[in-house]
Amino acid sequence: MKKRQGLTLLETLIALAVLGIAFGALLMSQLSNLRVSAQNRYATDAKAAAVRVLEQKSSEVLKSDILMPPSVYIDDPSTNRSFYFVDYYFGCPSRVNPPPPLRSGSQDNLRQVTCSGQERQGNSTIDWLIFGEGGTLGEGVLTIVVTATHDRGPKVTMGRRVTCYDVYPSPTQDKPAPCPPPGGGRP
Repeated sequence: MKKRQGLTLLETLIALAVLGIAFGALLMSQLSNLRVSAQNRYATDAKAAAVRVLEQKSSEVLKSDILMPPSVYIDDPSTNRSFYFVDYYFGCPSRVNPPPPLRSGSQDNLRQVTCSGQERQGNSTIDWLIFGEGGTLGEGVLTIVVTATHDRGPKVTMGRRVTCYDVYPSPTQDKPAPCPPPGGGRP
């Protein structure tokens, strides 16, 4: 008897079927990786947009001016400095009267500030919100929350808390402004 050499047609078809299944699995794996990579790229774009808006809003909150008397916005008479933190803290989400040493204790002496809004950057829509809270001891804390939503779905939310101590040196008996006294924050 002669021995046959080589593969039969059936063996070749089985080998091709196994290779097809293996390549199909590899293709599905690569497609899955591409989808995940794209979603991560969209999330990164949304995060970058959120960071830009968060930095912009933080700089607005931390802004200060030197004004000439008799401006009602002067918070530190020794330097004629006016702190926008005061306007945001006592103005967001609703206006309240600051303690009497600041702005004569009247909300009429606060600048008009915007406490929330929406922006569009690239492929992302960014919603932002600024609100004042009493803090642990009523010392004055502003919270800035930014949520960026990419058109393709990923959503990123981040926030920053700014205290009056980020704006003004730790208060002393001689210079209490703009930090409310302990227990004297927003209601």
